[in-house]
Amino acid sequence: MEFKIIDFDDLGNGIARINEKVSFVKRGIKGEVVDIEILNEKKNYSNSIIKNIIVKSPDRINPICPFYDNCGGCQFLHLKEECEKEFKINKARKFFSKCDNFYETTNLNYRNKVKLHVKNGNIGYYKEKTNDLVSISNCYLLNNNINRVIKLFSNYFDPNFNGLITIRENSQGEIILVIDGCFKYINNLKNYDLITNLIYNNQVIKGKTYFIENIFDYKFKVSFNSFFQVNRLGLERIYLVLTNFLKDKNISTSLDLYSGTSVLGIHLAKYSKKVISVEINSSATKDALVNLNLNNITNLEVINDKVENVIDRFNLIDLVIVDPVRSGLDKKTIENLKRINSKYLIYIACSMDSLKRDLSYLSDTYNLDNLYLVDMFPRTNNVESVAILRLK
Repeated sequence: MEFKIIDFDDLGNGIARINEKVSFVKRGIKGEVVDIEILNEKKNYSNSIIKNIIVKSPDRINPICPFYDNCGGCQFLHLKEECEKEFKINKARKFFSKCDNFYETTNLNYRNKVKLHVKNGNIGYYKEKTNDLVSISNCYLLNNNINRVIKLFSNYFDPNFNGLITIRENSQGEIILVIDGCFKYINNLKNYDLITNLIYNNQVIKGKTYFIENIFDYKFKVSFNSFFQVNRLGLERIYLVLTNFLKDKNISTSLDLYSGTSVLGIHLAKYSKKVISVEINSSATKDALVNLNLNNITNLEVINDKVENVIDRFNLIDLVIVDPVRSGLDKKTIENLKRINSKYLIYIACSMDSLKRDLSYLSDTYNLDNLYLVDMFPRTNNVESVAILRLK
């Protein structure tokens, strides 16, 4: 069946219309004429794949990754970078009627952390929307040292190894390798200088359980099981957005929710008389306390608890910053944000869908002044949004 791709959907798939019904065409590009195969038929739509491209878009490129056809790690390696950027900006304008700036990062080799699945000694990512493993030897989204660590495992194939491998690197080139599962060659890995810190089933085999990361003039302790942004340059871009907004504001008390290791809260401390950070992960809050000392911060309080457990105790807040998980804010937190009535609310989101939903709930209390996009996840259909809201 030959059809024209008339648009992109919100995930970057092509949209074709078949007998008045929409079909979502995996990796279809607007303007192309394609021969498609329908994979599954629903009541109001279908999902399909391209069998043959009859009219090719000038925005289509050959993917550099040999695993791209099966792997679910990224979505836009077949698309020119300018077209990906346009897609993300257009989505923001569709959802929020604005995009005040788009901050680019590095398109490849930007991720400083990866979690890989292992099945019968094979290491890789899951195929999109399945638990089927796609074995890989290299990933173009990961930085070079992480790819070097992945290649080490090809020297030590263990068919009985099942579990998880987590690799993360800091700006000084130090590596933390975390292995969960029974791996018979674990002692061999200790001999590689590339691996600075090795944790095996929660036991330190080499080095430490953490490293220190630098962002501008700040220093942060990052433990192997604490959250830290996967794109260092992207985090610097967020800092710039916050700095430009806060530099001329008179902020007494700021509230930093879902704060992780207080990476944002510590930056807020420069512009606020007092900051309160709230984070449920105990490892992250322990790191946050260390980070206060590393950066000589004396005006930040760290609370280890669920946001929804403590949100109703806060009053007289000038600025709230929220950076929740992909699913967004819970109802209780939203209602309390309205009650707190802070003059400014900054919402950082990795999901535009959740952000759009939550801003609609907050729309009777706040206006959306600015929306910035930070390309934290190039070559994927995700982008970090920084929404700056002002009290009505």
